[in-house]
Amino acid sequence: MIDVLAVTLEGHLAVLELKADEDIHLPLQGVDYWSRVDWHHRRGEFQRFGYFPGRELSPDPPLLLLVAPALHIHPATDTLLRYISPEIDWTLMGIDERWRDGVRVIFRKHADPQSEGRSQGLPA
Repeated sequence: MIDVLAVTLEGHLAVLELKADEDIHLPLQGVDYWSRVDWHHRRGEFQRFGYFPGRELSPDPPLLLLVAPALHIHPATDTLLRYISPEIDWTLMGIDERWRDGVRVIFRKHADPQSEGRSQGLPA
């Protein structure tokens, strides 16, 4: 699938790692892309090179959104997410299997800022 770099309404950069099928690399690829985006962001390169014209970017680190069909999230994903640095504000989103007909979030799981790498599951 494709990966996306976006900006939220609040000006936060958001790295979206998207998968259409089960893939153990989902969190690892997301962290890899996040670290590259964070590196460029800290140097002000997105603004300097004309990305997101007319938008003021937040100085905060980017958000990381990991998205896959809910029934096709690799079983090892939860384990891998426990080892992601607490510096990374990540969200895992399981979407409806019929995402080609319209995207509907089935569940969200967020990094728990209180507990170094553990997560908290939230309903969509």
